Amino acid sequence: MTHKGLGNVNMYWFCIGIIFIVLFQPCLSWAYEKEIRELSTVMAENITKAGKTRIAVVDFTDLQGNVTELGRFIAEEFAVALLGNGQGFEIVDRTHLQTLIKEHKLSATGLIDPATAQKLGQIAGVDALVTGTITPFGESVRLSVKILDAKSAKLIGANAGNIPATDAIKTLLFRGIQGGINGGISPTPTPQLQSVQEIEGRGFTFALQKCERSGDSVTFYFIITNNKEERELRILKNYTRVFDNLGNEYTVSLGQFGKERYFNTFGYVGSYLVENVPIKASISFDKIASEAEFIKLLEIYVWDGQDFKVQFRNVQFSK
Repeated sequence: MTHKGLGNVNMYWFCIGIIFIVLFQPCLSWAYEKEIRELSTVMAENITKAGKTRIAVVDFTDLQGNVTELGRFIAEEFAVALLGNGQGFEIVDRTHLQTLIKEHKLSATGLIDPATAQKLGQIAGVDALVTGTITPFGESVRLSVKILDAKSAKLIGANAGNIPATDAIKTLLFRGIQGGINGGISPTPTPQLQSVQEIEGRGFTFALQKCERSGDSVTFYFIITNNKEERELRILKNYTRVFDNLGNEYTVSLGQFGKERYFNTFGYVGSYLVENVPIKASISFDKIASEAEFIKLLEIYVWDGQDFKVQFRNVQFSK
């Protein structure tokens, strides 16, 4: 008799749970759609006020610049929502945009750097880029959305909001990171790696020639060309860093720029660069983990009268 009573009680709460899920999930879905709609409305107003007429929405990323299925999904949703606002600007088809990015070997992440933003704007024929980050935050996901001027890479609008972390959202958030048998962790697919890369920034060309690993040290070798009138360029020791594919961060230990072989007491190494005359430079990092397979991000802080940064992603160790 007692067991039967307990069974009735358990069945009661089970039914209550099912009813709660059925009624509550649509509410969460509505909250998600409402947040996307409200954020896109604000973004559309900022775009219109800035006089932009042709827009591209790039993949959203996490704070480390990694793209997940959720980042792609959110970008698609924003593209549709922005178009639905009817503010008179044109949205570039994202399939076409991805094709252009691959053809020109660009990195169109939410943490987009000025040089990439400007080049992407040129090849896609757009005057503004919408980008953003997604960050898990308890039972919600934080969306931070930005609008960049494609010519200057300056911020012309930004906003943030939260969406409920439903099961569907969580699945998209971790797809490509979590999986495997019985929910185990499977390795994230290795991205396309390149040891030779070239970045344009503020009238300079930074050509990465190779990335040599020797013991626990890694050295990056560059040829830097000044494409404008003669001016000074410095590599700053502070904030110049690398991240390996394991997530470890390292600060620079040695720098060489032309004849200057070490960082000086002011924390930089640099030289005056003649127009269109290339100069060799290198920077080194110590105590790199032996398990590291490649460099996820190389971030160099430089100065030519004002600070800016140059980023190289997915750098392969030279063979």
